[in-house]
Amino acid sequence: MGRKRAGGRKQIFLCFAVLIPLSLAACSFIKPFEYTPSKATNEVKRKPKEVEARRHLHLGSQFLAKGDYGNALKEDEKALALAGKESPADEALFFIALVCAHPGNQAKNYEKSLAAFKKMLKDHPKSPLTEQAKVIVGLLQENDRSNRAIEKLNNVIEELKNVDVKVEQKRREKAR
Repeated sequence: MGRKRAGGRKQIFLCFAVLIPLSLAACSFIKPFEYTPSKATNEVKRKPKEVEARRHLHLGSQFLAKGDYGNALKEDEKALALAGKESPADEALFFIALVCAHPGNQAKNYEKSLAAFKKMLKDHPKSPLTEQAKVIVGLLQENDRSNRAIEKLNNVIEELKNVDVKVEQKRREKAR
């Protein structure tokens, strides 16, 4: 009646200990996206500008994976210029916005990123990337609101510090 159950939690921890390395090993077998034109994907029917734009998008994604944000942005902008308002302009705008907002990008520009996402949503509302763009736009806007609130609070803190200094000066003058 007073015996404890033998190893219930230990079995759960053992399962996690086995599953974590297995899941990490499985991730190593996943190949990164590579753009390879093929006849099976109706590449033959695509316009030459679209094919060239997709080639630039692919180069941009390779630069992005290497952390070369400047060249990634250039390639994505070339793809957008070639695509105009046709496919894959939505992808080009999406990737331009991602590069501009990437945390590793030293020259990140949230305003440019937000503008690119909004243009993508306006010009390509039926794009498969629309829902992802909406989520990121919401996050960028929330980030902007938070930064403005922080700036206001920092201004209030500075004003309060100035008031404290003045009060301390008046108190010292009265003490004399």
